[in-house]
Parts: sequence; structure tokens; C-alpha cells
Amino acid sequence: MTNDPIAIIGMSARAAGVDTLAELWDMLSRGRRRFAPVPEDRWHGLEPGVDLPNPPTASLLERIDTFDARFFGIAPRMAAWMDPQHRMMLELAWHAVENAGLDPDALDGEPIGVFVGTFLSDYRERINAHGLADGAAFPGGMTAFSANRVSYQFGWTGPSMVIDSACSSSLSALGIAVQGLQQGEYPMALVGTASVISNGFYANTAYRGGALSPTGDSVPFGPDRDGYVRGEGGACVLLKRLDDALADGDPVHAVIRAVGTAHNGRGGGLTGTDVESQVRLLSRTAAAAGRSVGELGYLEAHGSGTPSGDAVEVAALARALADSGATEGAGPDGKVWVGSIKASIGHLEAAAGLMGVVKAALVLRHGRIPRIAGLTEADPRLPIEGTNVAIAVGDVPWPAGQAPRLAGINSFGLGGAVSHVLLEEPTTPPHQEEQAPEPHLFPLSGQDEDCLAEFAGGLLAELDASTAPGLPSLAWTLQTGRHDHRARAVIAAAAPGELRSALSEVAAGKPAGIPESGLAQAWLRGEAVDWASRWGGDRPPRSHLPGSPLRRRSHWYDRTPPAPVTW
Repeated sequence: MTNDPIAIIGMSARAAGVDTLAELWDMLSRGRRRFAPVPEDRWHGLEPGVDLPNPPTASLLERIDTFDARFFGIAPRMAAWMDPQHRMMLELAWHAVENAGLDPDALDGEPIGVFVGTFLSDYRERINAHGLADGAAFPGGMTAFSANRVSYQFGWTGPSMVIDSACSSSLSALGIAVQGLQQGEYPMALVGTASVISNGFYANTAYRGGALSPTGDSVPFGPDRDGYVRGEGGACVLLKRLDDALADGDPVHAVIRAVGTAHNGRGGGLTGTDVESQVRLLSRTAAAAGRSVGELGYLEAHGSGTPSGDAVEVAALARALADSGATEGAGPDGKVWVGSIKASIGHLEAAAGLMGVVKAALVLRHGRIPRIAGLTEADPRLPIEGTNVAIAVGDVPWPAGQAPRLAGINSFGLGGAVSHVLLEEPTTPPHQEEQAPEPHLFPLSGQDEDCLAEFAGGLLAELDASTAPGLPSLAWTLQTGRHDHRARAVIAAAAPGELRSALSEVAAGKPAGIPESGLAQAWLRGEAVDWASRWGGDRPPRSHLPGSPLRRRSHWYDRTPPAPVTW
């Protein structure tokens, strides 16, 4: 076994008010919180009582009954009985592949592994509580199908499995996927998880067990934290060995240097964790990567929002830093800064760890540690005094330096299974893109004209970002890294201004002109074309792009889905 670095070449995410990576970063950078009262019957079977909030507060998706079944070729009856977590996994997987600049159709038959972190099966419990059954619920309610359905949809033949270690499930799945990649068992791996709440049984027990916040206003590391607030959403990453990714011209979000997984043993009790276990985990993971805990500049904390849990996590980080011999942290002002996405979108349970990885990758990309939303001061009782640990109460600029920036991500399972990831910024040299002697061709497509306009708008926003791709890279990715949908347009542009202007027209629903290129005209007629012939041997790297717009419609087992949520 080797410890080869693993590249994250594609990512996708979804949470309350968030459907894209750009929307996620916008929410985090603005310090916004997405919490609202849970509508009646949203958590079917919730039993209000003197020890339960009525109604509870959570960070929920606006609709959990909607899904673009037509896009994935799934019959409406099958979609209605399919667990919403399976549906979200399909959407997240498709968008992660597209984000990597890869055409999903071109991967059919490849031995790509699928690893999904899972925890609860609320939809199955809700159906059972109503005493209903249907043959379509046979695959729709099985936990294994959250991974198996993805492998089937894409035609992938690598390992396909779910991993359940409670709240650390997604990082447990990530660890297994990384090991297989390092051993050469498969060329790529997709790791994902989705968390959708549609039944009240877990909440009934968790409130009474003291895990959930009775006020619904708990902020990790804050003085008034009193438990965690539940959230819905999911994340997905597409992985490849770094050397292979660079050789293949893949875009790289971040590099996984190591994933550590362990169990507390008897430390911390059956449902908690302890300082010693966390120190071992952080130190062993750093050693496996040939690094030191002292090289960390940022930690995306588990941030349970419980008084004891947050204090133990801070104490463990401080101890691990001291044990490493570091006189200071590698972050701004010589500190290791601590943040938690749970303050913005709640605790996504099985999906929490992987959402933390996505956030950490965005932190490295944008060079800024966003403040913990809703936190005005850290709890003075936290064991921080005299350490190199700092809580991100405000935004912290983190510019690139001579050494690659390194971030850590913690995720601790309810039953004691703990995980830690070391994530490094990519250090790939910039590709020298030469302008073609004629305008580049940018093919756009969508399910219908509205989807086409929405996709053009997404590309326009991507061009306005500080990390916008170069025109050759963008053109190459659109030509060879997308599924060709029915509604189509081709833009010919030789400069960014020309492209922005043309995308604005398409985004407004106006028809695009038809370039004189024979390739473009053939593609517009629906013919298969060889875009690579336009480039010869010097092809630019692919770029990260937003996913195809979806047209979600209601699919629910009894035709009476829960009420929508408004924030």
C-alpha cells in the first residue's frame, strides 16, 4: 500500500438554500444561517411533549418530494417509492462528474468505485408507519441502493457499497475509497452522501437523549450552545490519483494527503469521544501523510454544539499541536483557525463530514476562512488560553504562501467511529493557454430552452468569478466534457467580453447566432462530431463548470408530500 496523494477533481453540494458550489460559498462568505421552524408533519411521527420543542427548528431543504425522474430515465412510479436520499445521490453524482469536466456517457462501463455514507432510512420508516407497500419500494427503500443505483445509472463496474458509522459515515466512506485508489483497485472513485429527514423517530429519541438543541439556536463554540440542530443536504466528490489527474488534464479542487479512521475504544463512553482518542487520530493521520499537525492552518471542526464535545475537540487540537513540537500554527497570525459549517446549515449527520471537506476545499480555493455564522464571541470556558488555537469569530484572510496550505476536517460518529482528513491546496503549474487563430466554439445544451438559458446564466456567473477558467479550457470542456441535451446553442467568441455578451443573450432566452463552422452546424443538427479534431495534439486542461439544470417534479409515495419550508 502507498500513501499517494488523491485529487478531488469534481465536487457537488446541496443544502438549505444551496444548490451549487457557488451558492454554498456565497452563503458561507456572508455568514448566513439557514434555519426555520419544522412544518407540521414534515417529521412524521414526531411526538411533542414537555421535553420537546414545538415546533423544532432545523435547516431543511425547501422541498424533499421533488426529483427530475425524466432526466435519469426513471419511471414516475419508481421515483415515487424511491428514498429521497437515493434521488439526491443521483443528482449529486451527475453534477460532480460534470464539475470534473467529464462527459458521464464517456464513462459507461468503467470500473469506477462508488462509496456512500449513510445513517438513517426515514423514508422507509415513514412508509411503514402508514402501512403502505408497493413493489417499487423493494429497491427504493433498501439502503444499499443509495450506492448501487448510482453504479447502475452510470454503468460503472467498480465496487459499490454503503458505509454506516453514524455521523462519521461519509468520511469513513472517503477513507475506504482513498485506500482503494492508492492500491490501484480502480481508476476513479465517487464518494457521496445525502441526508433527508422525513420521519420523527430519530428526533424523538435524540431530543430525549440530550443530543439535539432544545432551543434550536445553538452555535458551535458559542457560550450558549446546548446541542446540535439538524440539517438536510448532501455532498459528492469524484476522486483520482493525483499523478493520473495531472497527466489526464483534470482540474483539481484540492488534494487529499491522508484520511485517518479509528474508534475511541472505551474512551468517551458509548456515545462520546475523548481528548486522547482525538490526539491519536490527528497525529497518526498527519504522520501517514508525512506531515505534522503543526502544519495545519485551518480545522473544519466536527463542532457538535454540545458544551463537552466542543471543549474536548479544542483541547485535543491544542494537545496535538503541542505534541508535534510546533511553536505556532501554520495559519494566519501563527494560529490554527477553527470553523464549523454546522453553524450555517446544521448537522447533516451522515453527510456532515463530506460537506466539511467541500467547505475546506473552497476555503483553500478562495484563500479566506469565513466566520462561524451567528457567533459573536467564543465561549471563554473553551480551553484555548495559551494555545495556538483560534476560533473564527470573524473572517480571516489566508493568502497562499511558499508552502502549500493544509486544512484538516474532523467527523465523529455517535457510536465512537472517528475520522480526520488532511486536505492540501493544489500546486499544479498554470497551463499556458494559447489563443486559437479563430474564435473558440462554446457548445451549450439543456433539456429544454429554459434549462439552456439557466445553464448560460450559470456559465456567465462562473466567468465573473476570480477563479474563472481561460477561454480555451472552457471551450474544450464544453465540447468534450458534457452530455449533449436536446436544446442547443453554439457561441463563437475570441475574447471574454464577446463570450459574456453572447451568454447574456442566451441567458435572456434570445436565440444565439449560428457560427459558420461545419462542426458547430452539425452538432446543432444533433449529429455526433469530433471536436478533438479542431485542437490537434495541444489540448488545454479541463475546467470546473456548473452542472446541468434539472427540472424537478413532485414524486411521493402517497401523493401528499410534506409542506415546503421557507427560510
